[in-house]
Amino acid sequence: MNYSQACDTITDEDAAVYDALCDADGNEAARLWRVKIERCVRYMIAQLPEDAAEPYLWTTLAGRPRLRPGDSRGPVS
Repeated sequence: MNYSQACDTITDEDAAVYDALCDADGNEAARLWRVKIERCVRYMIAQLPEDAAEPYLWTTLAGRPRLRPGDSRGPVS
């Protein structure tokens, strides 16, 4: 898999988790981590051949990430 187009997004997400940890906001750090991982898994599933995985598998298993208003993060295209 090639993540080169997502380097800035990955760095921004990691920095947001780090900042929440530095602010001693464990709940926010955990929420940001879940959003990051859910987006990553959706991206990886989207890279599989169409017949290799149920397209809504991750949403079915984990639900949708809870983005906050103004949060521009979404699937990497």
